[in-house]
Amino acid sequence: MFGARCLLRALRSCSSAPCPRHRPAARVSVRGALGVQSANGERVKVQGWIRSVRSQKEVLFLHINDGSSLESLQVVADSSFDSRELAFGSSVEVQGQLVKSPSKKQNVELKAEKIEVVGNCDAKAFPFKYKERHPLEYLRQYPHLRCRTNVLGSILRVRSEATAAIHSFFKVRGFASQCSFW
Repeated sequence: MFGARCLLRALRSCSSAPCPRHRPAARVSVRGALGVQSANGERVKVQGWIRSVRSQKEVLFLHINDGSSLESLQVVADSSFDSRELAFGSSVEVQGQLVKSPSKKQNVELKAEKIEVVGNCDAKAFPFKYKERHPLEYLRQYPHLRCRTNVLGSILRVRSEATAAIHSFFKVRGFASQCSFW
């Protein structure tokens, strides 16, 4: 037990030390990016899956979601990105600048500098269709993709918050330190 605490303390001190190299983009969840009040061009990296793609002549619009929020983050990219790989359901990692959105519907948007497709998705073979409600019986056939739906994603977020509240309740009252099997 003592060795684990020392190791954890050492890891925390090492991870907070400044890095002399170029600072990479900070990884942010979609919820964190949408919650930013004053977007000042901060470089961020967002990972998630594509909820929708709109391609125009000079601009490509993507909506990215990672399950941390019901809302999606709008990504604005140059049309030079290969839009054939950027399909509904594909997993992506987007790096760019978080800027204030000119649209009234959203507070911020991500101006993409780099888009990396982590996992391709064939939109025709993908079992969930955009803006379509699927019955829970249908979703049970795809347990690995259930969390991508709004209904089950919301249930998982509520469940996570309830579990965290219960754990903190007992930890504050000293119950966590008395367990000998942990």
